[in-house]
This record gives sequence, C-alpha cells and structure tokens, in this order.
Amino acid sequence: MPRHVLLATSVLLGALTIGAPAAPVAAQEPAVTQETAVTQETAGAPEAAVHLARFGAGDGPRWNDGTLRLLDAAGTPRQSNAAAWDAVHDGARASFSFRCALRVIEGGDGGAIAFLSTAEYGRRGPAPFVPSWVEPNLRGTLAVGIDVHNPKNEEMFGEWGNYEGRPEREVSLHWDGREIVKRVAPEEFRGDFASVAIDVAHVAGGAEVTVRIGAGTVYDAFFVPGCLPYALRPAIGAGTRADAATELDIRDVALEPGPPAERLPAPLRVELFNHVRTDNSRTSFEGEVELPPAEWAFGRVLLTLEIHDAGPAWDEWDRNGHLYVFDDAGGRWDIVPFITSYRTPCHWVVDVTHFRPWLAGRRRFEIAAGTTFYKNRGYMMSASLDFHRGAPTSVPHRVDPVWVGTAHYRSADNHFRDFFTPRQVAIDESTTAARLFVTTTGHSQIGEFVPSRRAIEVRPDAAVDEPGVRFENLLWRDDCYLNPNRPQFGTWKFALAGWAPGDVVRPWWIDLTPHVRPGATAELRYHPEPYDFGGAAEPPAEAEVNKASHVVRAYLIQYRPAAASIPAPVVRIVNVADDSNAATSGMRPGDYIVSYDGAPAGSIRDVTDAQKRAVESGREQVVVVVYRGAERLELTLQPGRMGVNLSE
Repeated sequence: MPRHVLLATSVLLGALTIGAPAAPVAAQEPAVTQETAVTQETAGAPEAAVHLARFGAGDGPRWNDGTLRLLDAAGTPRQSNAAAWDAVHDGARASFSFRCALRVIEGGDGGAIAFLSTAEYGRRGPAPFVPSWVEPNLRGTLAVGIDVHNPKNEEMFGEWGNYEGRPEREVSLHWDGREIVKRVAPEEFRGDFASVAIDVAHVAGGAEVTVRIGAGTVYDAFFVPGCLPYALRPAIGAGTRADAATELDIRDVALEPGPPAERLPAPLRVELFNHVRTDNSRTSFEGEVELPPAEWAFGRVLLTLEIHDAGPAWDEWDRNGHLYVFDDAGGRWDIVPFITSYRTPCHWVVDVTHFRPWLAGRRRFEIAAGTTFYKNRGYMMSASLDFHRGAPTSVPHRVDPVWVGTAHYRSADNHFRDFFTPRQVAIDESTTAARLFVTTTGHSQIGEFVPSRRAIEVRPDAAVDEPGVRFENLLWRDDCYLNPNRPQFGTWKFALAGWAPGDVVRPWWIDLTPHVRPGATAELRYHPEPYDFGGAAEPPAEAEVNKASHVVRAYLIQYRPAAASIPAPVVRIVNVADDSNAATSGMRPGDYIVSYDGAPAGSIRDVTDAQKRAVESGREQVVVVVYRGAERLELTLQPGRMGVNLSE
C-alpha cells in the first residue's frame, strides 16, 4: 500500500454546500487522524464530514482561506491527494447537479471529481486510493477527469498520442471502472479559477451528463450507457507526475440532489456471440436469437461489443469489423461498423435503439473481422443486446437503407458520385419524426489520411419541384489519440477519415423531421466534393488519389408515437406447476404477463394485488393477458393462486 496520511474535517452541508475549517489543518504522520468541528451558515443543513487524505509525497491537502488546496504550490512530484465528503442523502436520485470553482495550472497531472458509490466505498470516510487521478476508474462510480498533461510527441509508436500538439486541457467521463470518452475542452480554463457545472440526469439505460468548465461546454447531455441511479457522495482528487507538476484548488462546492429515483427492473439481455474467434479459415460467425416482439416499447436498446485478448493468435493490425443484422427479406445490414485495435482489448456500449424494427422476433446476426491470408491470426469477440425498459414518447417503426456499400473515387470528375445516386423514400402517414444515420470510413492512403467535404440534400416531396435543405459535413476525425482504448501498438493516434483504430464508427446524425412530410416521398441527394490539394507542397499522384474509397452505411429511420406500442412487460413466468390453475389455462414457462384482470402487470406485486382484489370481489373467472414471443394471448382462469413461479 502507498504511504498515506488521513485527515478528517467536519463541516456542515446544505444541499451539500461545503465550507472550510476556520484555520488550516497541517498534515500528520502516517496513521494519524485529526478532526476539527466547523460551522457553516446554512440553515437546516445536515452535518457531515469531509476527509482529507494523502497517498503520496508532499504535505497533503489543506484549507487556505476557504479554498481547498489539493496540491503543493511548490510543485512537488508524485503527489496523490483527495477530499471525500460523507453522504448526507439516502438512496439513489433520478438526477443531481454539482457546482464548484476550480483552479488548475499547466503542468501535470491533473485531477478528478468523482461521485463515489456508497455501495462500493461506504457512506463515510476517505476517498479510495486511485493510481492516477486523471484516470478515475472506480467501481460503480461516475467521475469527471481533468487532465493537463499530454505533451506533444511525434514518436510514431509511443504511448503519448498528442502528435499535433493540441491544447492540454482534456476532460474525460468515466463510469464503473472505464473511461467512456475524452475530449479537449473548447475553451481555456487553466490558470485562474473557473466555474465547473456537472449535471446528471438518469434516463432509460444510463445517464445524460452535461459538463461545463468556464465559458465552454465540454459535454452536452452526453449519454453514458449503463450509468443507472445509485447512492453517492462526492470526492475530489489530484496528483502530480514524476516529471511534471501542477496546482489544483477547489472552492464553493455544492451538490444538489434531484428527486428519489424509481426502482428499475433489470434489462432484458440477449447474448449474440460469446468469445468467438476468427482466423484464416473463418473471418465471421453467424447466430440466430429470439428478440422481444416489435410491439414492445423499450426505453433504450444497447449493444455491448468486445474484442478480447486472443494471445499469440491475435491479429495485430487494424481491420474493418462489422456487426450485421438480417432483415425479414434476407437483406444483410451493417449496423455497428468498427475498426479493430492494435492488440488492445476493446469494450464498447452502443445505443442501437434506432434499429429496433430490425431487432425484434427471430433474428439472424453476423459478426466479422480479420482476413483469410494473414498468419492464421484473427480476433476474439463477444456481443450482446440489453433491452432497457422505459416510457418512450416515440419509437422507431421503419428503417430504410439509402446508401450502403463502397464508393470509389475513380477520378476528380467522378469523385464518388456514381455511387451516390439520388434516393427516394416514402414517408409513412404515421411518421412524426425522421433521422438519417450515416457512417462513412475512408480507405487507401489518400482515403484514410485526407479529409473530404460532403453534403446531403433533402427535398420533402420528390413530386414537387422545390429547393431542398442542405446539410454539410467534413469526413475527418482528429481525436483518435483520445480513444479510450489506448495506448495501442501501432499508428493509432493519427487523424483519419471518419474512424479510429479500436473504436466503433461514430455516425453523422441528421434530423430530417422538419424537412419531410408524412404521406409524401422524400428525395435524398449526397453531394461529395473532390479532394482539395491546393495547399499541398507536393500533391499526390493522380493515380494514387483515384484509389480512394469510402465505405458507407446510410439509413433513414422513421418514428411514430409510442402509443401504437405496449410497454415492455416485466413479469415473466419461470415455472408452471402440473395440473395448476395456470397450466389448465394454457400458460407456459417463458410467457410474459401483461395484465391480470385488466390491471397492468408492472411488477410481481401488481399481479399479487390484482389476484387479491379478484378473490375479494367474488369473481368466478379472470382474464390474464400474456405474450408468448410475438403472440398475444388472452387466457381465462379462476381467481387466486395460479401455481407459477414469477420473476421480474
């Protein structure tokens, strides 16, 4: 264990408004704990304690005129300090807001604001030891990392990825021991105190997280999958490196909890592939599964996709990867394209709710990655779907492929245009919203490393001669070096045309809702632009440019009100006793109960309460509505005990 000092300082918290001791508290020798009672002018505030902890070098954190100084001003290397507040609210909350003022200077390493899971780290006491506070990967915990050390490094295969020398003010989101995303803050905040606002709203399947630092919004309702409501308490940590140091101060800390969270049923999980491995002879696997009926409305559907360590049989190159789903007519559609890493395990959770019309009933899937000619090496992969229950206002009801395949540049006169022919798509009368989903990756030397401009034009009615609405985009990704699946063993850090080694391909979403008309036929046009080498000292040869290609998957998704669907049932019949009331009615294991005698079955308690009411009313028969796969059944039985085992 690292050498550490623990201090505990009692303060008063309003909606967790944190004050400071009346005088600085000096760090003590290891295993010495000191507590000081302090008052705070917040009427009716519950009393709690803040615990200051030192895990490394230096004097440890301390209060100075109302400011919590987490790091030494002297720039001591190898510091690791933290402050953690005791919990003052019971239970999980549907939302919460955190505010503070932060001062951090250029240097290294940085710090983090963590919302510790009380189930994992207790309701009181110091923060846990974290090896690096800019990587606050803690079990069951949401955290925001603030990293001010990622120096420019042009070593092609090195650990440091900032080869372009972008600003060292990176902000990351972490959940349950993993970094989810990392970005460069759009506005400078290093130097003087800057306001920090973190707002978390739990939604179906996760949480929407907004982070603002100073004048810039780093994340705006960014969806963190799997981050469901949990009981928490705040902690702030900071550290310095052996080769670089910074200062990090905090003041004016406040945590405002939202309303108590409702109890949520576990998602319905369907495993698609479990540790399948490709090689020279087999680069893909197919499987067939039973998915919930299309009539069931879920709040969100999440795909978990993983690349595992395959040992010596692991292909070390970045290859195209695909997760295909087959529609009812046998069409095969790539819904989550990905690029394999340079031998770094990968874990992605992707929102695929928009493909719900294809994620229903008996369905065939294919997962693919690798080649048939390379050293008998491949990839070990897993994939599963989680259907999270919720109450959506609208649901996707139709997916239309628009442009799917490989576009070839061919020449400056053609520049992909022969692939992107105009498309017409009928808009259903019931459609109330429409979005275009586009994933594109560039390939070949030019296709990978040169950005290209493009635009998509939509005309609301193909039968009417009127101008369309144009949406423009640059096919380019310059944040590959911040990919959470890092570092890797190859040239993973370089900017690329729409993709990154070790990541899923992020879509270009276009909201077409204001620009389509229910009952009409919309026309979509894709306008690629030729490559522009006007600023290049030595433009590439024409033959090299003409080899460029783009792999495209574009789908138009139509939505309608969720009233046309039923809430996904929760109560499942696990077992049916022989000769029981349920067996006589025709119930089977695996059926889902939708309602009992007209009462919705949102939980087992709902079913037992409805049974009790039916018995007390003297009813001779009741109707129980169940789903058996996509089949809806109305079964008649006597009130009272059914003779089944139920699960939620």
